[in-house]
This record gives sequence, C-alpha cells and structure tokens, in this order.
Amino acid sequence: MKRRLLSAFLAVMMVLTMAPVAFAANTATSDGEALSKLFTDVHAGESGSGNVTVTIDKDYNLTGYQWTSLTVQGYTGAGVVTVEGNNHKITGLNAPLFAGGFAGASGIVVKDLTLTDVTINDSTSNQGIGAFINNVDSMPKIELDNCHLTDSSIVSNGGARVGGLIGWTSGYNNPNDGPVDTYVTIQNCSVENTKITAKGSVGGIIGHAGANPATYHTFTNNTVTDCILNSTDDGGWRVGVVVGTANVGEVTITGTKESNNTLAQTGKTAPEGQSNLYGRFVPNGTGKLVIDDEASFGTDYVAAVGTNGYKTVAAAVAEADGKTVTLLKDVTENVVIPAGKTITLDLNGKKIVNSTTAQDSKVADDARKHTITNNGTLTIMDSVGGGVVDNVSHGRAALYNNGTITEIKGGKFTRSVDNSTDSESANGNSWYVVYNAEGATISKISNGEFLALGHFSSLFSNCGTIDEISGGTFTQDHFIAFKNEGTVNKISGGVFSSTDESCIQNWGTIGEICGGTITAGSLGIWNFSSDEYKSNGTVEKISDGVISGTKAAIRLSNYDVEYLNKSADSLKNWASTTIVGGKINGALKVGNGTSVSISGGYFTVDPTEYLATYTDADKKYIAKAVTGDYKFHVELADKNDLQVVPVAGATSAPSKEELKNNKDIPSDQVDNIVTAAKAVSAPEISKAAQEVAANISDNSNTLGKQYQDAAKNEVPNQEKIEVRTYLDVEPKAYNKSAYTLDITPKYDVVVVGTKNGATAKKVVASDTLKVTNATNVSIQLPADFVENTDTLYVQHKGHEYDAAVTANNGVYTANFTNPHGFSPFTISKTSQTVATIGTDKYTSFADAVSAVPANGTIEITGGTSPYTGTANKTFTVSNKTSAEITVNGQKIAKDGSYTFKYTSSSSSGGSSSGKTTYKVTTSAVNNGGVNASPSNAEKGATITITLSPDKGYKLDKLTVTDGSGKTVSTVKKSDTVYTFTMPASAVKVGVSYVKATETPSKTKFNDVSANDWFASAVDYVTGKGMMNGTADNTFSPKANTTRGMVVTVLYRLENQPSTSAASFTDVASGAYYANAVAWANANGIVSGYGSGKFGPNDKVTREQLAAILYRYAQYKKYDVSVGEDTNILSYDDAQSISSYAIPAIQWACGAGVVTGKSGSKLDPKGNATRAEVAAMLMRFCENVK
Repeated sequence: MKRRLLSAFLAVMMVLTMAPVAFAANTATSDGEALSKLFTDVHAGESGSGNVTVTIDKDYNLTGYQWTSLTVQGYTGAGVVTVEGNNHKITGLNAPLFAGGFAGASGIVVKDLTLTDVTINDSTSNQGIGAFINNVDSMPKIELDNCHLTDSSIVSNGGARVGGLIGWTSGYNNPNDGPVDTYVTIQNCSVENTKITAKGSVGGIIGHAGANPATYHTFTNNTVTDCILNSTDDGGWRVGVVVGTANVGEVTITGTKESNNTLAQTGKTAPEGQSNLYGRFVPNGTGKLVIDDEASFGTDYVAAVGTNGYKTVAAAVAEADGKTVTLLKDVTENVVIPAGKTITLDLNGKKIVNSTTAQDSKVADDARKHTITNNGTLTIMDSVGGGVVDNVSHGRAALYNNGTITEIKGGKFTRSVDNSTDSESANGNSWYVVYNAEGATISKISNGEFLALGHFSSLFSNCGTIDEISGGTFTQDHFIAFKNEGTVNKISGGVFSSTDESCIQNWGTIGEICGGTITAGSLGIWNFSSDEYKSNGTVEKISDGVISGTKAAIRLSNYDVEYLNKSADSLKNWASTTIVGGKINGALKVGNGTSVSISGGYFTVDPTEYLATYTDADKKYIAKAVTGDYKFHVELADKNDLQVVPVAGATSAPSKEELKNNKDIPSDQVDNIVTAAKAVSAPEISKAAQEVAANISDNSNTLGKQYQDAAKNEVPNQEKIEVRTYLDVEPKAYNKSAYTLDITPKYDVVVVGTKNGATAKKVVASDTLKVTNATNVSIQLPADFVENTDTLYVQHKGHEYDAAVTANNGVYTANFTNPHGFSPFTISKTSQTVATIGTDKYTSFADAVSAVPANGTIEITGGTSPYTGTANKTFTVSNKTSAEITVNGQKIAKDGSYTFKYTSSSSSGGSSSGKTTYKVTTSAVNNGGVNASPSNAEKGATITITLSPDKGYKLDKLTVTDGSGKTVSTVKKSDTVYTFTMPASAVKVGVSYVKATETPSKTKFNDVSANDWFASAVDYVTGKGMMNGTADNTFSPKANTTRGMVVTVLYRLENQPSTSAASFTDVASGAYYANAVAWANANGIVSGYGSGKFGPNDKVTREQLAAILYRYAQYKKYDVSVGEDTNILSYDDAQSISSYAIPAIQWACGAGVVTGKSGSKLDPKGNATRAEVAAMLMRFCENVK
C-alpha cells in the first residue's frame, strides 16, 4: 500500500514539474496554428486566389513553433497578399514570414507589423533570406510600410544574400517572354539590435537589390540602429546599412537614419569615401543609384568618377583630375588625356575602341585617331578583368603616350583589324599597338596583355623611357614583339613571345634584365648598333630570366658593318651585352663590331668563346657541364680546371667481315645491314652524356685531374675534356619478317688539346652509358625489308612498341619511343603482343604479371593457352581472344574475366583464394644477418636472399633446401644478393660466415678500408656519382646525413628535371637542395613536417630514409608489394617504428634494402650514417625494379 501511494505521489510531482514546459509549448503551437489559419482562411498565395487581405488581430508568440513561410505563386493565379498588422507584433519566428513569390500579378504588402526575437539559421542555397521576405522574383508589387525588426538574428551558411527585411529582389526584362517590372517600396521601417551574418551580400534592409534591370527600389525614411552586419564573401566589399549589393536595377534611398551599426567583411575594408548605406554597386550600364537626390549612375552613362556618372569618357576625364574614371559600358570614343591632367582609367572589364570607321590609309590622316592619347599623367587598370583597348585605323595605336604613364596594371591592348601580311600590304591597315613617344615616360608595366595580329608592324615601340617592366604578356606571332629605340631601365618580369621574328629588337639601351621570359621562333633578343642612326644596342646586364631563340637566343649586329659595309674599327657605337646570370636557351651570334661578356648564367649552347677574363690570374671563368635542361653553367674555377663538354659521336657498327661470321644473317644482306646499322640514332642519349660530363665537372679535383694526368704525355697542352657518346650497334639476326639488333649506348672520355702545335687527343676512359629517360630511337631498315610505311612492331624486354615508318628517297626508318633502357631490339612485321595493361603491350603473360599494379587488370589479346605466371598481389585477367585461356589452372572463357586474389599467409603451406603458398624460414646465423623475401610464396615465385655479414666477415656457405631435404639451386646476383625459384614445399635457408683473410686493398678514401662492410657500397655510390667524398681523400662514413642531401641524391638519379619552387619556409631558393626538395615534394616523395617546414639540414633517421626510398620506388612505379608479408616483428625494436614508416620498413626489409643491425635491431629512430645511406642506396639500385 505504501509503495502504491509513493508511486502516485511521484507521478503527480512529475506532472507538476513538466507543466510549465507543456503549457509554453502549447501556447506556441496554439499561436502558430492560429496565425497560420489567418492566412489559409483567405487562401493567401494559393492558386487562383487573387488579391487577399490578412488582418492580424493580436500579438502572436511563435517561440518554439516551426513556422512554414508563405509562397505567393503569381504564375498560378495568386494576387497581392496584403497583411494589415494593426501595430501588433509576432515574436519568435524561426523562418521568414514569406518565402517570396514569382511572376504574374502577384505581390506582398505588409503594413504596421513588428517582428521581434526572430532567429533564422539557414544552410540552404536560397538566393536570399530576410525576416519578412526571402526572395522577390518578378513580382510587380512589394511594399513594406511601418514594419519593424527588433532583437533578432539571421545566419546563413549556404551562400545566400541576406537582408533584415528582404533577402533578394529581381524583375524580368525579356521582351519576348512577358517582361515583369518589379517595384519595391520600403518606407517608415526600421531594423534595430539585429545581427546578420552571411557568405553573400548583407544589407540592413535588403541583401541584394536588383538582379535584373527591371527592378525599381524606393527606400524612404527608414531607420537602422545598433545592428551587426557581417559578410564572409571573398569578393569585393558588399555590406551596407540599407543595401548589401545594388545591382543592375534602380535604387533610390532617401532620408535614412542610422547609428551605432557595425559593418564587417572578412579580409575586406569599405571603399574610402563611399557611403555606408550601400556595399557594392554593379550597374553594368543599366543600374542606377540615387542617394538623397544625388544620382550616382544612370543607365545611359558610359563612365563614372566616384559616384558621378558621365555620358562620354571625355566628360568624365574633364571632371576627374586626380581621380579614377571607370568605364561602365563598351564605348567607341577617342580618348585624350590633356596635359596637366592626372587620371586613373579603370577599364572595368569593358572595351574602348577609337570612333573612326576609317580603317585604311586612303582615308584622310585626321580622320584616323589613336584610341587613347596621353598627354598628361595616366594610370591604366582593369579591376574586374576582360577590359580591352582596341584600334581599328591604319597608322594609329591603341595607346599612344606623349606624357607620363605611371603604371599599366591590366587590360588587353590590340589592333583587331590589322591586316598586314608583308611590307607590300603594310599600308592597308597596320601600325604599333602601343607607342611610347620620344621624351615620354612609362614608369611601370606590371600587368596587361599586349597582342599584335599583323605581319609587318611591331607590337610595342618604345622611343622614350620605360623604368620597369615587371609583368604582362607581349605577343606578336608574326613580327617584332618589342622594339626599343629608347631606354628600358629594367625588365624584371613579363612574357615576351614572337613566333616568326626577333622577340625584342633593341636599338637603344636596356639597363638590366633580371626576370621574365623571352621566347622567339627566330631571335630572342637582337641588339643593333649604328653610328649612322646613333644607336648603341646595349643590354648592360642580364642577371636572371629566360631568353630563348630557335636561331639564336641573343644576336648582336652592327648595322653599319652588316648593311653599310663599314669597318668596325671606325665606329663608336658597338652593340654589347653583359651576362652574369639567367638562362640562355639557344645560340649566341656575335657579329663584327659587337661584344659579349659572360661571367655567369645557364646555357644550352657552349658559351666558352665569350667568357669574361677574371681579374685574378689564378682563377678563370669556365662553362661547367651540368645536368638538366641547360648543359652549361658559367662559374669561377681554378685556372688549371678543364671544361668538360658532351659531344655526339658516330654510331659504331661491325664491319662486313665481322658480320659475315654471323650465321643468322644471310650473306646477301650483309652490305645492306652494315649500311643500315651505321644510321641507327637515339639523340636523347645526350642527356645521359650530360650527366657523365657533369659528374666529371663536379669532381674536377679528383676524376678530372685523373684524366688530365692520364693524357699529359700525349696531350701536353690540354684545352678540354670531351664526353663523346655513340651507339654500339650489333645486328644479331635478319629475315624477311624480323630484324634483331643489339643497341648499347656508350661513351669515351677524350682529353683534347695540342702537341707540338698540332691537335692532339687521348681517350682516357670508356664505358656503357646509363640511359634512364625515355628515348626516341630511329633504326634504318635494311634495303628490301619493307616497301611501305605501314606500322612495324618492336619487341624489347618483354614489351612491344609501335614503330612509325618514314621514307626518304627509298630508305625506310622505324621510329619509336623506348622507355625501358637498351638491350636487343627485334623489329617485326606482325605484332607479338599477347597481353596489355592499359596502353602498355607485353609479349608474355609473365612480363604482364610482373608489371600489373595491385588490383590492376591484364587483358589477354593473343597467343595460345595456357599462360602461367605468379605474383604476390591481387589482379584481374580479362580474356579478349576468341579462345579459351588457362591461367595458373584457371580457365577464362572468351570475353570472360577472373580476379586472382592474394592474401599473405604465415603458414608453411596454405591457400589464398585457391592459391597454395609455402613458408621460407632462415636459420640463426653468427657474424651477420640474412633476409629472405617474400617469406611466403607460391610455387614458381622468385625469392630474394640478402646477406649482411659483419665487418671483417664474408660468406662461407649458403644452402637452400626444400621440404624433402633436396638442395634448391640459387642464382648469384651480387656478393650479397642471391635468388631462387620457390618449389612446391616449405624451404629453409642456411648461411654461415667466416673471417675475411684477404689483405685490405687501397681505396680512394683514407677512412674506408676494403674490409669495411660498407666499402663496396661507398665504391658503388661514388662511382655512380650519387655521393661524393667530404674531402679529396675522406668519405666520413660515420658522419650523419641530412634530409636535404638524401633528396638531392635521388634528384640526381632523375637527371635533375625542371621544377617549380618549393613552398617550404625553411628551403631557401638558392640552396643546393632547393630544386631537389621541390621536385621530391611535387612527386609525393617527401611532404615535410606538416608545419610548412621541411628540415633540410635535419639529420635523416633510418626510418625516414626508408620512407623516402619507398615513396621514390612508388614514384618510379617499381613493385613495392614485396613488403606485404614481411614480418618485421622479429626485430627487438620493431615496436618503436613510427606508424607512418611501417609499410616502408616492411618493404625495405623485404626488398633487402634494410637488413637491420647487430643484435636483431632495426634502430628506426637512429640517425643514418653516410655509410648506411651508401649501403641502402646500393641495395636499392641493385634489388628494386
């Protein structure tokens, strides 16, 4: 009984406790439903309802009630909805009173109504949001009279335009589709103590007014006080007390009172001097803004100065001294800036063209006008982009400067109807696009597009002074882009280009070129000097920038010598150029009576002939061989250093006598084949030769001197070292269907000079040239092999390439791109492709399996069943042949496919989606370590054994036995790497080491003994040019390596490709590792510390090095799946590996790149010594493919 009484008591208390909440909710629901009923009773906004009136009969509290905004669908017959507020108020709305409406004879009129405590949070993409009305779209009548918004908050996260009362308005002015003029009248209204935040335009009363010209707004006697108006829009300023954006319609604001309002926009400030009643005004030729009876813009105005509009640009210029003239429309007018006037002309995305219709020379001279003539002080800008200054008259410019141009900041300058094609048609319609007259000044060109279309006139002619060109594009595809007969003090930027002619023709003086790009199909810069024309044609200094020319990057000519046949010695003016930096892509042509002095810069053509003489006799400038797009870098060197130059040699082929001994070549074809073999070419091998030359240059104190010493008797007066590249071509077999030949790139190192007054040469070294880049190969075909240019097929290393055949006087040549190095090539008339991966073709299924990426697809296109192949990865095989194909026992029907799934297993014999794998175990070993990868594999898989004997030890015995105790044969790949083929059973690997007894031999480094465990690695990386010693006889194997050094090594392996600057704050642009870091970052090999820093001088740890090599292997598209089943938990410190480095360490261990340290430790956080880096790099290059 007591328990029942207690339960009843608690129930009563709960009801009493909840009662206030329930009563409040009931009040909101009751008021909300009642207010909604006022609208529905009269069918407000409904189809066919016509004009209706809603009378508010009391105050309504909607706090907590979900209000549904009313839509007035005028196009279905709704008329004007009038709301008589009777000075009542509605509290707590959480959505606008009206959603808005569309078209017809519709409208919304609200009188004498207050909305308070409105809270709207909107994340939609509505055009607009406002407490009274969201969107007004082509509704003829909108009126708010004595309406108020107080103590409210409106927040939009979806990009809407937001106003306190109305969000967005638009009329409709299409004359073919029932135009609708929209009239919006707001009077005697107020917005108080309200906060509005949006991504778009924000206005105290309307967010965006007039998205269409047929929209007319009148604001009279309104008040906005104590409001916070905030926009996060990243465009121009668009926050206003009355209107956020006034667009192409008309806005009239009269008698507004405002106080204590805060206007803000992220990252923007209000335009100086502009009224805060509006944020942005975008008239676009039709808009009109009137504030307190002062018209700012009119629909017939073409230009504006501040808030004043003008019907001609001339009228605007006349009133605008010291101010900005902004174009509002495209205009046809001749604009003259009078002397004494200071004007900024904002093209504002509009076009101005001269007013004459005369477009040829037959029209009177005074009828043809320049588009803009400046006699005063002028600045030209284009604030929104797309602005154009055009001229259509013969002999007239788009811009003619007689005064001072402070700056050209934007705009496009052109002569759109220039129709000259040569000198004979030049009088039709041609001239300069921009002309800077003698005595005139252009202080700066920072931007803009300068475009010439004609074939006779230069694009830009400077007879006065230009202080600086820092930007802009200057394009004249058919003639001279920039003709200088005056003075240009500095070119620090800009893009100059000419396809057919010299890009810059310089008769005057250019003070300095320290930036920019100059590119020509003929001459990059052509300097002319002449006593006859009082021209000196001088570039005083080139310190930076890129200058390219197909015929010559820079040419210097003395006009009087070349064209007037005068003696250079009798002339005062000599064209001259001094180069201290920059990139010169093309030849230098230096005529008689001119001079060039070079003490720095990068060059594609050897500039040795023009090097400056250094003041210290013990030093000299040298054109040093470097890698990359530019072959030479001029720098200061020791007087005894020799220049190293890559030189292309002739192809080497066997003699007829040698070829006759080859039984696979018919005797009657020997002559044809010898002739064809000598014509084989692959010009891109010069890139690899460049790397060899650069390596010799980088090691001039060691390798260079070694070569010099080797030739000192035969070549006592040494001048240079040549790296002569050639192809060693050996035909292997020939018949009417296929032609096989072995092509090997090689090089000789030749010391060149004189002996006893005669030229002397000595070959001091020869080797195979390592070519890693894709190479275009041209193979001349023996006579009678083909008779047409049908496609041939090249088989090479399991790949097949299509070869395009060209013919020249009956000689046929097969041309193809080879991305996979050199070895025997077979050219056949029929395709041998059996499988494809994407666009890559393979001549065996096994090669395709090796190449397919994880989860990739191999398409079988030819050959016969069955195919076999194994791989530790998941891939799909699709059969595109007409036959049933069997792959690893799995039948794949015509047009069928099958996915071979791989899952790593640790069992000695297991199944992975039907595939049996077997375990590889390694026995414990003293005095070193051993690693087998993968540790689980299917029958037929290749297993790699990596040995790591301790210092002073070497391999004694290696045994591999299968499950029955039988020996499995191994293949030696190097002293530390062996492979074997997996049998159908588990395998045990046994290794023993013994002390090395051989006497240590001398090495080139005093701190590296032949018995050191890293000795072979040091020889490898230094021999390949991957690493250098820290001094002549010192390698410093125990020293640490930095992150910058590691990426530089990889960058060298890639032939130092061009790259953009890195964004890391701690990587200086001039640092030796800057380009390497930028390249590695761009290709996902390094990513830095996540704080904008890379740490180039930080010591690289062993796990960081493994991660960098892992990503580099992925970048090279090598197979990194070998680490998927590598067990690294056997190492004592495996738990200390950083999570990001675990896949990389697994791969590095599985691939034999990392073998661990003594004591079964990986030491992932330990700093990598130079010896360890050398060892890991050698193992990477030998083991990873």
